[in-house]
Amino acid sequence: MKRILLVGVSGPDGAGKSSLAGRVAKDLRGQGYAVATPYCYGCLVCRHLPRRLRFRFTASVGERPSTGSGDGAWIGRLHGWVDAAELAVRLAGAVVRARCTALGRPAAVVTDRGPLDGLVKFDPSPGSALTAVFTRLSRAYQVTLLLDAEPEVLAGRDGEFAVGPLADLRNDYRRWASRSRHVDVVNAAAPPAEVAAEAMARVPVERHPPAGAAEPSPDAADTRKHVVISTFDDIRNPHYHGGGALLVDKVARRLAGEYRVTVITVAGRGGSETRDGVRYRKLPLGWAGPRSGQLLYHAVLPFVARRLPHDLWLESFTPPFSTGFLPLFSRSRVVGLAQSLSGAAMSRKYHLPFSLVERLGLRFYEDVVVLNEADGAIVRRRSPRAVTHVIHNGVDQRPVDPGRIGDGDYIAYLGRVDVWAKGLDLLLAAHSSGPPSMPLLLAGAGAPGEVAKLVALLRATGADARWVGEVTGARKDSFLAGCAFTVLPSRGEAFGIAALESMSYGKPVVHFDLPTLRWMDGGGNVAVPAFDVDALARRLRALAEDEHMRRELGLLSYRAAQRFSWERTTGRYLTLVQRLLSSPRPPSDDTGAATREPRREKAGS
Repeated sequence: MKRILLVGVSGPDGAGKSSLAGRVAKDLRGQGYAVATPYCYGCLVCRHLPRRLRFRFTASVGERPSTGSGDGAWIGRLHGWVDAAELAVRLAGAVVRARCTALGRPAAVVTDRGPLDGLVKFDPSPGSALTAVFTRLSRAYQVTLLLDAEPEVLAGRDGEFAVGPLADLRNDYRRWASRSRHVDVVNAAAPPAEVAAEAMARVPVERHPPAGAAEPSPDAADTRKHVVISTFDDIRNPHYHGGGALLVDKVARRLAGEYRVTVITVAGRGGSETRDGVRYRKLPLGWAGPRSGQLLYHAVLPFVARRLPHDLWLESFTPPFSTGFLPLFSRSRVVGLAQSLSGAAMSRKYHLPFSLVERLGLRFYEDVVVLNEADGAIVRRRSPRAVTHVIHNGVDQRPVDPGRIGDGDYIAYLGRVDVWAKGLDLLLAAHSSGPPSMPLLLAGAGAPGEVAKLVALLRATGADARWVGEVTGARKDSFLAGCAFTVLPSRGEAFGIAALESMSYGKPVVHFDLPTLRWMDGGGNVAVPAFDVDALARRLRALAEDEHMRRELGLLSYRAAQRFSWERTTGRYLTLVQRLLSSPRPPSDDTGAATREPRREKAGS
């Protein structure tokens, strides 16, 4: 990933910093850059303290230096550190904004003022820690443009300060500029057009297509319609990479046979790559972790949808409130992929009105794909005009020796480590309550905090249970093949891809009786009254002790799994996309919801 272009505009009062910063940003956009333009001078002390107190912490041009304006007193050092910290936060935020809106184009940040102005403002001792901090921040810049002019010119433009104080300030800027790297002096006394031209000559730019132009595809000759799929999760995401990520990967590859496909997802440092004919563009939000990252993802995605040309957008709903309101921002049709309607569960967990946000957002979608009829009914209640398409998940088909069905040495849990959402506390309580004759092995990955909770629960229960970490590839195959049966104790599931994977190995699945899991009914599943720990414990013991029952249920599970191939699932997505792209978009009312009779459509079973 290319380094972002960072340009600062600094100088004394009256030099025209803000005007030049705006002109440089405009010129960079004209040369194809995505540009963020933060104002980087002054901290919360400077902005929010009353004037009668503020003079104790800072000094203006021509005023007597206060105890807080330099680093000679502790209060001055504290003020300087607050200013430097806020500058660093503003720079980081601007870099994230620029990268998230770049979408493969070069990114730049043009700051109105910057670290050089902080050095002049506080005038710390050359060897002090505060000087080192501002100097380190300044080294992130490729160039700092120092606007310079005679004091008389500055005073004439500023109209507030006299020539003498401005001359002193100009000397301070020159002194600190001589100690800093990558500072280029620009003649501020010249006409504005000449100042801008001289400044741009000092900025190390690369030529790119102008801003606002349609973004070129990786293959300029590819004139196929463009389908975008957005998903926070990704099969390479270290925190999740669950069933939703697998579905998006399979669907994207199937669609790439007929369309130009881009997947918008999240990674720690952003970037892009092409895999199996699919372009993956990664927003640099992974550093925020899974929960904060999801909120940032929701905030950034509308801008991406507005910026990236497309013919159809498939939006995979993301916690905590599922919808990203993309139909309000996209210029084309948006299909919601309700792999998770998480609003109600997140509201119960965090005591925040996520469900209300989800309820409002669903009203703007004309088409929503759901994984089960229960979620389809919820969508239709909340958005009566929406068409719901029921398309179940798929699984890789594999041969299983019928003679081995019913075998196994342990009870298995396979899924994300999320103690509350996945019901792992309920599972461990059931397993330790009159434990069955088999140990419990839990496999999966999760956020570090959730893994720590699970480890603490395992210690506290003292049951014959252990966490074996994440299993993939051959380890996953061995894990599922070697278990007697699996258990899915989730408090809520949209589908339960781990259950379907277990069924494909001929393994029965014990689960709480949730409406969203009734697609398994009659397929070798064992449903337990929802969240009844005692009933779950009884079922675990009974199945662990009865190999004949496991064999009968396992045969039913294996046969049921044959109906859920990825070829069939992705084929239904392809059919849906073909129909939506070939049909005219229905007219919309002022709310953005389609004005058509409410109906539902079942695209899979």
